[in-house]
Amino acid sequence: MKHKSLRLGFDVTMEKGSTWKPVKVQFWNQPSAYDKFKASEPFKYMSDALVGLSLVKLNHYIKSPVATPHLDYNFASEAWKALDPHTELYERSLPRVRALQSHIAVVNPELCAEFESNFNEHFETALKPWGVDLTALWPLLDSFSWFETKMGQPLMYNFGLNFSKPFVDKLQYLYSFLYNLRSLVAVDHNAHVEDPSHEGVKVDAITDYLPRAEYVVNDALLYWNFKKFSQPFAGPKTPDSRVEKLLVNPMEKAFHKYSHNACHLVDNLPKNFIESLSPMELEEAFYLVQMDWLLGSPAGLLFKIREEIFALQSGYEKIFWKDVEPKFHSKPVSLHLCCEVTPEAVFGSNAA
Repeated sequence: MKHKSLRLGFDVTMEKGSTWKPVKVQFWNQPSAYDKFKASEPFKYMSDALVGLSLVKLNHYIKSPVATPHLDYNFASEAWKALDPHTELYERSLPRVRALQSHIAVVNPELCAEFESNFNEHFETALKPWGVDLTALWPLLDSFSWFETKMGQPLMYNFGLNFSKPFVDKLQYLYSFLYNLRSLVAVDHNAHVEDPSHEGVKVDAITDYLPRAEYVVNDALLYWNFKKFSQPFAGPKTPDSRVEKLLVNPMEKAFHKYSHNACHLVDNLPKNFIESLSPMELEEAFYLVQMDWLLGSPAGLLFKIREEIFALQSGYEKIFWKDVEPKFHSKPVSLHLCCEVTPEAVFGSNAA
């Protein structure tokens, strides 16, 4: 099917503060609204187009043919999947996550279904006929806390979660929306600083969430070797039990206190997987498996979404942009964005 170009227009309303805090995104659902602004090409990394496209995917009001008769929903859906790079990364990483999962105990499916229902119920309150009330996403943080408490383990390096496909799809749309929304705020921020090399902010799909993956690898290697060499001291009561009580147990507590991420990584991986690798292979595996968790697991998706919602609530400078000198904005502001997504931009030479 041949598609026409798709115009996406929306306003991002931001609250005053140390850095701009987005509070709502309003989709232009009237064709007359587009007469005021000339549609431009999407930004280099498609952040404006992806915010609009993911909003269309998330909001059932917007995709209604009655509310937006001018919207080609099928093209919007195809365009989102073609333009968002995270979906392909997810699909590439997921098989390796599933392979690991086949060797571990998965989280209770009933608990996952209960969380899914709870999440959907709370998320629905954020959707409005005009777009998304971002402040209504904040209560989802309580849902995340409840879920981790019920599981008895954190989302970090958790490979045992399974959700329904529609729910995973929704999480991908929501992550795309939140990540690219932050990108838009970064573009606006960097346009108003004197020296972007020192005062500018950036977005990164890996280091924003795992800023020290290589340090976690080193700590994980130490923790695994500690576990391996301390095994002779564990077990039935023997003279070695004194060693376990005086040396092994305090060291294990210290690892969990000071290197908790590394401990979660090692403890969540199948023992036979770790033992099958040489020390050199294990170092690389500890790094790659972190990437697979972040990019291709349901728990990684939830973790990233939670970080983005934390940042919406507290301010981006508290979560992602800690090194940037804050400049207090005294008045609220709205960004007006209007871009045109063409079949050529989505499908390239195959558009015809």
